[in-house]
Amino acid sequence: MPRSRYLRFRSLRFRSRCRSLCRRAVLAGLLLPLALPVAVLADECPAPGQWQTRDDEHLSTAELMPKLADHRVLLLGERHDRVDHHRWQLYTLAALHAYRPTMVIGLEMLPREAQPALDAWVAGELDEPGFLEASDWQQAWGFDPDLYLPILHFARMQRIPLVALNVTPALRGRLAVEGWETVPPEERFGITPPAPASPTYRERLTAIYDQHAERNDDTSGLERFIAAQLVWDRAMATGLANASKENTLVVGLIGQGHLTHGHGVPHQLDDLGMTSHRSLIPISPGPECRLPASGYADAVFLLGDEPPTDSESRITVTGGMDR
Repeated sequence: MPRSRYLRFRSLRFRSRCRSLCRRAVLAGLLLPLALPVAVLADECPAPGQWQTRDDEHLSTAELMPKLADHRVLLLGERHDRVDHHRWQLYTLAALHAYRPTMVIGLEMLPREAQPALDAWVAGELDEPGFLEASDWQQAWGFDPDLYLPILHFARMQRIPLVALNVTPALRGRLAVEGWETVPPEERFGITPPAPASPTYRERLTAIYDQHAERNDDTSGLERFIAAQLVWDRAMATGLANASKENTLVVGLIGQGHLTHGHGVPHQLDDLGMTSHRSLIPISPGPECRLPASGYADAVFLLGDEPPTDSESRITVTGGMDR
């Protein structure tokens, strides 16, 4: 078989497998730490509504926001199906906006092709059904839009630009399998090859792959999977860096597994020379106050007794399952 036809065949085969694997893994919390290192700090537990920084400071939102607002990029992690995580994101966005009204919000949820729909939404040219159709939300993301619409309405109310950070699974597959040189630059959206994964990140991705991959996958499947995840991280980092301008705060809403321990998107931002960034993640410490180990994020926010999910919300992902 000619090499070009072979590469196309491998690319299509990988894209199909990657789409299935990634969809299943996203639903299961892909890129979340499989065994979260914790420390029991019952005597020093921050109160719900407080932040704990990397330096173990316990700060209020009013104390922390001015420090965070000085950075170029802030990354707000999430579990995609957690209602309380999205409420926390909205709360944090509103607090940051009070200090840095010149803001851009980046969304992992949509690929670059959805940018015209985001622009039209912020400009008030689309209603909710029109936006969901124009952005192809169900196919591109699939999680219940009601989880995200309060944030989208906040951006529209304040005329805060929304930026699509993701790329399609098809493009991730092409770049991971066929190589960067075979994809024309105009189809890469300015995304450059990613920095290699650190050994620790490779270990995490390998564990995730082993949990979700089919047993008959060929031995090269792991490398393609890691390559696709690195493209994913690089694409989001590139989108954030491109949106960063003088006197503008860029806030990315991204799955927390892409952020923890400085791996994923923070690592790629560093490689792009965009070092002024911080990662923030909400946590539910439970009655024993089980907190993440040092370095999990630059700051964590302690959630209280908010329900983690809304029983009325259904998570529907094409090719996956309902939860």
